[in-house]
Amino acid sequence: MLRLPSEIRVAFARAFGDAEVLVLHSAPRAIGWVGGGVEGIAHALLEAAEGRTLVVPTFTVQRMDPSTWFNPGAPEDMWDAIRAELPLYDPDRSPPRGMGRLAEQVWRARGAVRSSHPVESVAAVGPRAVELVRPHPIDDPMGRRSPWARLYECDARVVLVGVGLERCSILHHAERMAEVPYLDSAAYAMPVEIDGERRWVEAVSGNNCSDGFPSLSAPHTALDVGDARTMVYSARVLVDAARAALAADPGALLCRRPECAACAAARDDIQAAGR
Repeated sequence: MLRLPSEIRVAFARAFGDAEVLVLHSAPRAIGWVGGGVEGIAHALLEAAEGRTLVVPTFTVQRMDPSTWFNPGAPEDMWDAIRAELPLYDPDRSPPRGMGRLAEQVWRARGAVRSSHPVESVAAVGPRAVELVRPHPIDDPMGRRSPWARLYECDARVVLVGVGLERCSILHHAERMAEVPYLDSAAYAMPVEIDGERRWVEAVSGNNCSDGFPSLSAPHTALDVGDARTMVYSARVLVDAARAALAADPGALLCRRPECAACAAARDDIQAAGR
């Protein structure tokens, strides 16, 4: 069924309600056939968000140390060469990876602002964009000094269009706030320029796997944007629910896939911590 962008704009506006700040995770293909394709959907999205602040993740995970890469991984005998040649992050040019085509459209929208984190940047457009995305400390991508903490404080609406909680980045903020035992094993390094010198620095956000996030239960509104099932959460309610679940069981957000090395290592850390 072909839909016009105006129909999608109305659906987005319904999903946004009266929220002033929105965090979007999306799979535009799930919306279905829309006149103008992804560009038409992006125009509808930005029109529906006019007067609000719209935030999207623009992660550049390809800048993480090659020892952490998977799907595909890098041969160990190439790690040193890769480290020497990885490009430094440029907020104006470095393309996001795996964030979806709508995130790309928002990042490139007129007036959009992108944070400075070399791996876990976010971009925003709207009245509060600068306030929400800056600063973004290199050593605290998801913690108390990060944009995610400010999104929690202002109780942003988290909008999942055609995706589930496995794509919900603010749950990594919940892991940080809950100080789960497995955070150190999820640390990663990235290249940055400090005083004109290329250096490698380390950061900790949350577990490297988010496939267990859909096990979390939290109040939300469900509706459709085109063909895409869409869920809308309060950032505060969602993070508070996650922290409560993690307080009861530090492994509450880990996946059950036997082949997942990240979650297996996380469980080992929990056991070693006696929790």
